[in-house]
Amino acid sequence: MNDAPATPAHPWWQPGPFDYSRAQLFLIRLGFAALLFWNIKWETRKYTHQDHPNGLAHFFDFTWLATVQPGWGLKGLTIAGLALYVVGILPVLGGLPAVFFAVSIGTLILSQGPMQHSWQLVTMMALAQFVVYLVHCRRSALKPDLHIQRLAAYWGTAVIAGGYVVCGLVKVVESNGLWAWNSPYLAVQVMKTNWASFYDTLEPTREWTQQAAQFLVDHPWFARAFFGGGLIIELFAFVILINRRWAFWFGLSMVSLHWGISELMNLHFIQHIYAIVIFLILPNIPGVWGRKPSATA
Repeated sequence: MNDAPATPAHPWWQPGPFDYSRAQLFLIRLGFAALLFWNIKWETRKYTHQDHPNGLAHFFDFTWLATVQPGWGLKGLTIAGLALYVVGILPVLGGLPAVFFAVSIGTLILSQGPMQHSWQLVTMMALAQFVVYLVHCRRSALKPDLHIQRLAAYWGTAVIAGGYVVCGLVKVVESNGLWAWNSPYLAVQVMKTNWASFYDTLEPTREWTQQAAQFLVDHPWFARAFFGGGLIIELFAFVILINRRWAFWFGLSMVSLHWGISELMNLHFIQHIYAIVIFLILPNIPGVWGRKPSATA
């Protein structure tokens, strides 16, 4: 079920946009629009300062968002814009409100001091797609052609790949290449994150987490294999750009990685999982769209 000709074949070392149909691209945008709106932290009233400026906060004051908290009027404007993005009409104009609030609110929150990056990936994916549509707006501002739509989806996929590769490289660099070797010590982090969750929610920690932490200490080579496997997934995440088959199967491995981290360390990256499912897994399930994802797709 493909309503458009396939994109030209690329060698694996020169990948390009996947040959998604218009229906597939519509569903990708629909899922991502819902994720992006949910991802924005609309409750900004308590962020009255930015004492630890991060990113754009070095140049702009975003504390006005605490005074002028986005209400249903601005949320409605954002939803209307995302609707245009989903149907593929005026995506620059439509995507502007969502990108603006995602970037500005995210910057304000990350300028409070404590750092966390659970929603950064989705914001970067939105920004990447916005840039694609903006660069090509002279060519087709009203309704981008199929190639531009595919290119925007591919750039969103590239952000996923880049985010995971950078995360893996940081682990390698900061540990002087010894991250996998030292991974048995992560047993301490396992207990730390689970107890932190307890102090946040007052819900008892799961009994087996302490046993799991002790198991990692008693079996260091298992710990190295387990956490080292996760590091390999991060470092080689760029393979999702090769073709749709690689995107599907490696996307499954990335979701499995997050599931393992969630169960063991009580660290949840639900936005990452949703983004992977929307861009890598659902549109590339073999056979669902009337043909298997080909190596040249």
